[in-house]
Amino acid sequence: MKASIRAALISALLFPGLGHLALRPRRASRGMLFLVPTALAVLYLLGSMLQLVSQLQQELNEGRLALDPFAILDRVHASGIDNPATNLAAAVMLVGWIGALIDVVWLGKRMTS
Repeated sequence: MKASIRAALISALLFPGLGHLALRPRRASRGMLFLVPTALAVLYLLGSMLQLVSQLQQELNEGRLALDPFAILDRVHASGIDNPATNLAAAVMLVGWIGALIDVVWLGKRMTS
């Protein structure tokens, strides 16, 4: 398997920026430009989601929330989890993932040329 294909698969399937490290270890800083913002966005989204799940679990345990999928869905929508901060974090994550994949494919083509 070519190094450029392997790097693209690593970036696409594992985490953005890791493919840069596999492709060109001396270009680690370029990979970090994708890895760090995406990791921060993932951590923020994960923290927000875990906090909401904890609140929902507590409400379910206390009987304040019925064990009904539609009631839980209504509670999730009412929680305000869909706010500008989470939308921005999701956008950063998506752009980081796609950008890293495009960049590592471009770098791989430049290496073989």
